[in-house]
Order: sequence, then C-alpha cells, then structure tokens
Amino acid sequence: MAVDRGELGYDRLYTYGLEVMAKNYLIPFANGKDANIASEAEWESDEMASTVSKGFQSGIARSDRVNRAIAQGASAGFSIGQLVADYASQDAGIDAQALYDGFKKALEKVARLSVVDVIYPVGSIYCSTSSVNPNQLFGVGVWERIGAGRCLIDAGDGFAPGSSGGADTCRLTANELPPHSHSATVSPAGEHAHTRGSMNITGEIGCDDRAGSLAKGAFSCEQHWESNTSADGGDNTFYKFKFDASRSWSGETSRGGVHQHEVQIGSTGGGQSFSVRNPYVAVYMWKRVS
Repeated sequence: MAVDRGELGYDRLYTYGLEVMAKNYLIPFANGKDANIASEAEWESDEMASTVSKGFQSGIARSDRVNRAIAQGASAGFSIGQLVADYASQDAGIDAQALYDGFKKALEKVARLSVVDVIYPVGSIYCSTSSVNPNQLFGVGVWERIGAGRCLIDAGDGFAPGSSGGADTCRLTANELPPHSHSATVSPAGEHAHTRGSMNITGEIGCDDRAGSLAKGAFSCEQHWESNTSADGGDNTFYKFKFDASRSWSGETSRGGVHQHEVQIGSTGGGQSFSVRNPYVAVYMWKRVS
C-alpha cells in the first residue's frame, strides 16, 4: 500500500496486488509535503513533555503542535482504516464499533495469510478429502489441481521434481514370466499292426539216446552226468535238452511304414493386464502456483 502526497496533502490511495473494493474514509491529516507540523525531535523534547502527557491547558497553542497531535491520531486511524478496507472488504469511517469489528476481521485475515504463507509457500502441495479450492479456505494464493488418479513419490534418485510417470496396470513380457511348465498331448497317427511276417522258430527233439543227433533248430542236446548216483555207485549219464530261439531266428516282423504323430502343447495364461496399484486412500491434491 502506498500514499501519493501532492501539494495539498493527501491526494489518492492505491494498493499493489490487492483489488480494493472498499473505501477508507479515514484520511491522513497534515501529511503532505511542507506540512505545518512540529518535528519529532521537538515533540519528544522536555519542553513538550508536560503537554504531551496532559494535553493543551490554557492559552493559545501553536498550530504546528496542534497539527502534530491531530496528525498522529489521523495517521493511526488511516492505517487501521486501510487494513479494514483491504482485508475486511468493508468501508472504514468514524463509526467506532464498525471500525473495531472491521479491524478485528482484518487482523484475523492477515494472521491467516501469514500462517498460510509459512506452511504453504508457493510450490507446496495441499491434500484434503474436500474438493474445495484452498483459496476459498485460506483466502490467499492461486492453486491448481494436480495428479488426479496418481500418487506422490519423493523426488530424487532419477525422479525429477514435477515429473510424472508410472501406470495403473502392467502386462508381463516373456522375460518377466516365472519359470513354468506346459502339458502336452500326443494325438494318434498312422495306426498300424505288426504281424509275424516271415519269422518262424522251428526245432525237433529226440527221446532216446540218439536224441543228441536229432536235436535241431532252436533245440540242442547236452550230455550231463552225476557222480556216484547209480545203483552200483557209479555215475549216471543223462541228456538235457535246451531251447534257444536265437540258434535258428530268421525273418523279421512286418513294417507299418513311415508315419507322424501330432503333438499338442497346452497353452496357459490370457495375456490380461494386471493391477500394480498400491492400497490407497484417495484425496484431492492442490499445488500452490502463486
């Protein structure tokens, strides 16, 4: 707030950064250039101590000293009135009760603004479950909604202040899949049967002492004896017939021909995206931009 003083004293009042809707009728007195007013040094001198303490008594008071007394009160009134006009948004006049009420309201708002500036300077984030713009709550600053549907993360370590990123869902790539197995089914193909074909096993066996010469094919005859097993104490001789198919194996089974089998490997998974969102509590986030 600034006062422009002209030749005749107080000319106009204007404020910086505030839209003045109310008017201050408490105008400064003897506040202009070369005003007829006692100096501060004289006002604080020993000569003026009694007058300042008890006021003007009798006789004719010097005009510069009277102007000084009036100017002090007018300046205080002007300052209070301007606070009322600027911050209480009401006209300031000589109505003492209205001026007091407005002054109290203005002080409350100034105090609130000071607290907000300390707690929420420009660039701060305000969170609330209410959607009301913080300017309506605090009466100061310009705020914008940020991060709808997003969470906050501490800046640094590769995260630039004010940057955004991430996603609510994720779809895994092949390299991100955990090791797993798939089931497989082999379908029938080239159904066929194997027969004996030209393969045949033959053999003959004798039944007397000439059996050894009669054993043929897969059969063979071996002579064996056992000591001291006969009635007269001598050795017993007997023939043991053995069967061994490999002695006369010939031919091969029939062939079913070259064929193929179809293998079906079962698939798994649907390729759907999945949520990576942390448990959350939703709030409105506002950033103070000015």
